[in-house]
Amino acid sequence: MTRTEVPAIGEPGRAAVELGAGRPTRFPGPADHELSECRVPGASVRAASVRGLMHRYRDQPRQDSFSVVWDEPTRTLVLAVCDGVGQFELSQEAAAFAALVTPRAYLAHRDWPTAFTEINKRLAEFVAAPSGDALLGPAPADARMATTLAAAAVRIGPDGRHASVAWTDDSSVWQLDDGRWWNLTPDPDAEPDSGLYTGRVKALPHADPRLRTAEHPLTEGPLFLMTDGVGVPLQGSAQVRETLAGWWAGPPDVFTFARQVGFARKGHMDDRTAIGVWFEPESS
Repeated sequence: MTRTEVPAIGEPGRAAVELGAGRPTRFPGPADHELSECRVPGASVRAASVRGLMHRYRDQPRQDSFSVVWDEPTRTLVLAVCDGVGQFELSQEAAAFAALVTPRAYLAHRDWPTAFTEINKRLAEFVAAPSGDALLGPAPADARMATTLAAAAVRIGPDGRHASVAWTDDSSVWQLDDGRWWNLTPDPDAEPDSGLYTGRVKALPHADPRLRTAEHPLTEGPLFLMTDGVGVPLQGSAQVRETLAGWWAGPPDVFTFARQVGFARKGHMDDRTAIGVWFEPESS
């Protein structure tokens, strides 16, 4: 185990071994770690967001966020993970705002392109509004914020399971089926089978957002939404894929899940966020 008491996948790297808890940032939130668990008819959900080593080292806040909403009349889980763009000082606010409005926008429109138009518009208005806290003073005039977003509406009905997926940039959605990982949000600009990550980001809000959508019937294997802190090492390393497949074959308790989301691995020090949905056998 590392000093941060999270499991390692491969070589943990010096930062994970030697860097302890960071100092509080000048922001009142978000917390370093955010956890959630729930059960809905036909599925169990775990969600965790963990402040990355780089943000701890730089005394910066966690800039990831997530949301989990259940719509009982349509038996639909609406899920979102948001990754604030690290080069901007206030991106944690953009990520938190997008995670809040995404389920509301989808449930209002039941259509991801229309919902994303509303999310992008509301986020642009939020970014343009005066920002600041009475205790901290106004935000710097040049402070900026932006976020990437991956979302899924997962219907769990008597006729089976189906996911309507939408995403921008480098947050991603995966399904784990019989020990193998399937990327439901592939990067069309990546070289086939190369595992290379392009890093081209066109984050929200944007005048011309890069939105992609897909429809997927789902197997009984668990579904995961994740920011690139988890998605990039998963995409690029067979060792990470094998380890996470073993850890997440079934739903861990939420505290174990959070420790696993924050796994130590050399060269990967970003914030980590993942939502896992484990489906019950249809016969039950």
